[in-house]
Amino acid sequence: MLVFLLLFIGAFSGALYFYQNDRTQRSANLIFGDDKIANRMDVFVNLLSVDPIKGEMNIRFSAKPEGTYDKNDRLTKELKFFTGIESGKSEVTLENNRIPETVTGSISLDGRVSDYPFDIHKSDFYLSFSNPKDEKEEIPISLHFYGAISGYNVDVDLIPKNEFESSNSYLGLRVQTSRSVITKSFSIFLMLAMWLIGLVVFTMSMVVVWQPRPIEFGMFTLIAGMLFALPAVRNLQPGVPPLGCLSDFLAFFWAEALVAISMPFLFSTWLNRYKKPS
Repeated sequence: MLVFLLLFIGAFSGALYFYQNDRTQRSANLIFGDDKIANRMDVFVNLLSVDPIKGEMNIRFSAKPEGTYDKNDRLTKELKFFTGIESGKSEVTLENNRIPETVTGSISLDGRVSDYPFDIHKSDFYLSFSNPKDEKEEIPISLHFYGAISGYNVDVDLIPKNEFESSNSYLGLRVQTSRSVITKSFSIFLMLAMWLIGLVVFTMSMVVVWQPRPIEFGMFTLIAGMLFALPAVRNLQPGVPPLGCLSDFLAFFWAEALVAISMPFLFSTWLNRYKKPS
């Protein structure tokens, strides 16, 4: 009992330590561009949600003028703000002498959700400001990215120079999202649980078939119950896509098949062992 108590305390402490050090539980605050330039536009990008099933992520953009572009938090000149969102206007006009409006929209994700829970999704988007009265004016950008979504790892970086030449006035970012370690661990745990359920039911049925053990009616109700309980266990996986993903081929289909096969074996054995009352 003392050994088990010490093991439990160690496992519990390890779980808390893992939670505290999981980067998905902390707010991601990344800065791109040169924030030391006095005359610039600060852009704050907040990742609101990620939906791999729909293949999109929702983002909120908010701009703040600095230096010569700022006068009491209001713009000193009219600017066009390009965000690249796909659910609304990709380019909005920020009016002179007004606080810049917030832009919210979605951007598509490129990835295979069927690889759950090991799926990876990527998306590229570009940000820039332009002066409609002076197209040649370069407007430096300092971008602050906030992306902490429960259940996901979010990695952001500048698009490589061989694909896109970033500058102070034009930024290209690549966002990569994947399932967090906690999500993957819980999904793997449920896959192992489904395998154990299927193997236990199948082994119990085979023991009854091969050995002269009595067949109780409760065995049939157990197998029938497991047959309909496994889909519920499968759907407990966080953010699991519809039927047909990788986790189904790794565990669910096999466990369901083992349970389904056990029922006719057990039933045929019950029929063969039936004896008429004398």
